[in-house]
Amino acid sequence: MKEVDEALSRAYSQRTQANSSTGVPPSPHWTSRKPGDSDRAPAARQDSSERGGRGRATEPLGLPAPGLGHGSGIEIQWPDVVEELERAWGDRFESLADRLLEVRARRNLKVILFTSCHRAEGRTTLVLTLARVLARRPLKTLLVDADLSGPMLARSLGVRPLVGLDDVVEDGQALNEALIESPDERLWLLPMRSAVSRPREFLSSAAWSCAMARLRREFDLVLIDGSPLFTGLSAAVLHNSVDAAVLVHNSATTGQRAILRAQEVLEAGGVPLLGLAETFV
Repeated sequence: MKEVDEALSRAYSQRTQANSSTGVPPSPHWTSRKPGDSDRAPAARQDSSERGGRGRATEPLGLPAPGLGHGSGIEIQWPDVVEELERAWGDRFESLADRLLEVRARRNLKVILFTSCHRAEGRTTLVLTLARVLARRPLKTLLVDADLSGPMLARSLGVRPLVGLDDVVEDGQALNEALIESPDERLWLLPMRSAVSRPREFLSSAAWSCAMARLRREFDLVLIDGSPLFTGLSAAVLHNSVDAAVLVHNSATTGQRAILRAQEVLEAGGVPLLGLAETFV
């Protein structure tokens, strides 16, 4: 874990002040210190008539549905904050992507969980920006919304899924119908339509395990935007589906005691911690 922490620290070596005219937060900073040293409202479930449209995977917000298929050709609309982060600190995200791929190859890691102690710590923004950088690499990258208590990736990217990961696991819908492929990048999205009522049962189900096993086979790298650890959901139920985790935290709101507790939760669940990602939001 030390070598990963050091690599991540090099990727985000300086805390930079944001341009106040843009309103964009400063660049995330991956810390190399050990934990002992020192976002969202739930998406509303769509009505029954919309939920019944199983033949269509997604439709862009405000645009007609694309017809049958699994969402290929849907244009992803990147949030302004992601584009600004890339413009201002793209070299750091590129370096982070390089290090992550090095660790992936050396340790045979494929499914990486990004989690946090609490909400509003910058986790989803960091994952989105990293995914956009990785989408330009010669590998198939999948971004999975597994924030079971407050999924927001689809809304953040400007698409309205008619089938999501929740439908695949809970209702037996086809996984292909939930996958969205960006036509301009080697990036796929597996969204969720709404929060789930029983997250522990969701993650311990055979349907979840089967879906993750298939995604592991079909993609080179799977980035999971997971739920915060301290919202009644333990990472322990994820241990059969993820290879390692990155803990995203904002030092202004999350103290060392919470970070230590989060590390204990991950270790108890058999999820190795790659490193800490400190953001300034």
